[in-house]
Amino acid sequence: MPVADILLDDNNYAFSFFIDHFKKKWQLDCEPFRDENSLGMIIDDRVIGCAFVPQQVTESALVQSARENVLWTEAEAGIAKHKSHLKVAMTKEGDPVAAHILFSKIIYSLLQQKNVIGVYLRPGLFEPSYYIKYAEELTRKMLPTELWVHINSIDYDKEEGFSFFTTGMTKFGKKEFEITETKKNFIDAYYFLKELIKHTIENNVTFKHGDTVGTDETKIPLSVSKGVKVKDHTIKINL
Repeated sequence: MPVADILLDDNNYAFSFFIDHFKKKWQLDCEPFRDENSLGMIIDDRVIGCAFVPQQVTESALVQSARENVLWTEAEAGIAKHKSHLKVAMTKEGDPVAAHILFSKIIYSLLQQKNVIGVYLRPGLFEPSYYIKYAEELTRKMLPTELWVHINSIDYDKEEGFSFFTTGMTKFGKKEFEITETKKNFIDAYYFLKELIKHTIENNVTFKHGDTVGTDETKIPLSVSKGVKVKDHTIKINL
């Protein structure tokens, strides 16, 4: 079930503004049922709930995600200012890609108010402008997989090489990816993995042990084995 926390820097949220924006932006009909501090909708047989919570998100994992965030360098200072949050959840019956498309449209419209300072989709933490930029791809019939699958980087300062592992591929019925102790260029490896995630989800690819990816000139072998940083079996990209 997709879940998100939207961090606010005050104790107010205008659900009526969200409803108007959502309907106009995405051309989706819905009849919300709501009270003062919550809202619910049923769209494509999926139930969406959003509740205003007049307190901070207290999870230690949120602070850790902010501290290690390479995409939002001021995340730790930014989230420290939040005073309340919206808790957003949606049932994920049927096609997981369709579910995440709808969820991203909802989050996009929820982020349009000035008091929004961050969106936390465990374990990913995004600045609102970053989320909005990539969710806008939905208007061009593209999938914002950057928002759906988190790329974790570790050991990038060690001589034996750095590692990546993903969090979120299992939501689409896929094994997580791992790159372990590679000495390739960090940025090149990151963007290679980012594009492989997008290709896998967009084309519903299921990789097997012994498959390869890349061009004919630079075929990169894949293997399936017990995860190093992930508890289940993962697809190792042997860069």
